[in-house]
Amino acid sequence: MVNKVILIGRLGKNAEVKTAQNNKEYAVFSLATSESWKNEKGEYENRTEWHRVYAWSNLSSFAKTLQKGQLISLEGKIKYREVSEEVEGVTFKHTIAEIHATSMKRLSKVEAADDPADGASEDDGAHQKEPEIISPTKRRK
Repeated sequence: MVNKVILIGRLGKNAEVKTAQNNKEYAVFSLATSESWKNEKGEYENRTEWHRVYAWSNLSSFAKTLQKGQLISLEGKIKYREVSEEVEGVTFKHTIAEIHATSMKRLSKVEAADDPADGASEDDGAHQKEPEIISPTKRRK
């Protein structure tokens, strides 16, 4: 059996970096994917889905370099967890789907001076490296 998710979408906002109870850093961000189709009347309809993505270890460092609106692809696993919420004295249980990234790839450029992962610094201009796939087994140089 396989639990594998492949998504291509845009960041809803910059990644939020957090520290887990075991003192490991991780990043959380939302990714928007969209689809289009023709309805019975021949008109196009669109739907956007929002995915909550978790990036651990060196993927967390990579996620910090991503910016709102940037196009990325990612592979990962889908995980579910239950949460309880109390509203006006009534407890509701929800199941939340989360994507835990195992690799990510940048598909669109960002401002070079703002993105050290693309090989640019403030004083060397807009030098841009090819996009790279980052996975937990690959170390950044």
